[in-house]
Amino acid sequence: MRRAIFLAVATMLTQPVLAADMSPYVKAAPPQVKVHATDWSGAYVGAFGGLGVSTGNAAIHDYSGALIPLDVENNLFPHRIGQNGIGGMIGAGAGFNVQSGSFVGGIEADIAYARISATDSYSRVDYIPGSPFQGVSTNTGYSTDFGTLGTLRARGGFLWGDTLIFGTAGLAGGQVGNRFDLALPEIGYRSPVWSESGVRMGYAVGGGLEHRLTNNLTLKFDALYVNLADRVVHGADPAAFPGEGLSYRFSNDMFVSRLGVSARF
Repeated sequence: MRRAIFLAVATMLTQPVLAADMSPYVKAAPPQVKVHATDWSGAYVGAFGGLGVSTGNAAIHDYSGALIPLDVENNLFPHRIGQNGIGGMIGAGAGFNVQSGSFVGGIEADIAYARISATDSYSRVDYIPGSPFQGVSTNTGYSTDFGTLGTLRARGGFLWGDTLIFGTAGLAGGQVGNRFDLALPEIGYRSPVWSESGVRMGYAVGGGLEHRLTNNLTLKFDALYVNLADRVVHGADPAAFPGEGLSYRFSNDMFVSRLGVSARF
């Protein structure tokens, strides 16, 4: 019995020594390298909804005639006008990402149906000395309407855990209508609606956040400034006011914020 106890105690005392003797021959564990749990590379598709805001800014571009220059000089027509209009949009997009370490870059395209309208009006009474329309109100109305909107953009950013913080820039195109009109109610005059509409091309720039919910599903928020190029609308009514003309330059830009989901495959 005493012999068994002696052997057990001796074994316990010699274990640290043996471990120390073997330490040069035991490899240390390799250092831990931080890696992202899921690769963001590959194609994706998604859907989104959002809001757009436009000022509908318009400024006098040119004018001619005997009456219109006096009217402009005396502020019967606004030199510049604009008022914020807000509307909604819904759309779909697709893209492709390439990941290198914590950097993710790629290309993205989307198209949306939008209903964004900015309208404004202006009214002054003609008190110009010698004017044939003294005491008559000069009422003008202005509007800018956005319809279908599409973008094709490059984007790039860095991962912070499961969240991608990115910037983006590229081409934009969309349906835009610009119009203005004139009314002189005291003499019963209403002008034709002077308007121009069609697809305008421009650019989009912005940024956003995208967060991975699962390996294949992400939630994305982005904000874009979209500029679809200015347009000049000419106004004239030769039958009622021969030789008189007035034109406005409309600034077709807006700010867009969108929230959507994307699925990767």
